[in-house]
Amino acid sequence: MEELDEISRYGRDQSYFLVKNFINEASFFDWNEDLRKKYVTSSKGAIEINIPKLNEMAYEQAEIAGVPFSTFVANKNARGSIGGYSLVLRGYVRTWMHQIVHEYDRVKLLDHIMGRHVKLS
Repeated sequence: MEELDEISRYGRDQSYFLVKNFINEASFFDWNEDLRKKYVTSSKGAIEINIPKLNEMAYEQAEIAGVPFSTFVANKNARGSIGGYSLVLRGYVRTWMHQIVHEYDRVKLLDHIMGRHVKLS
């Protein structure tokens, strides 16, 4: 996180994204409140994006299938044939993907990427 101090000199009016991708139950910023205050809460340009944790079994099965998450949800294998994946696990992945899209919408990610002036509510 210290690199934010270094780059802040060059982009004072710029936003940056802090992406928290929860791959397990640990949460670094929750137990280190000083760093959180310094780099996230106190910075006007910081936009926090929280990627929720995907169910371990659903992640494992998509990984074993060797296909993108969207292909797994569509029940297709790498050749485009029916994958035969669990309906429940596909549902977990589908819900997780919707949560990510909702998070991107919340922070107006596309507007930032397109260079449109954005005010978060």
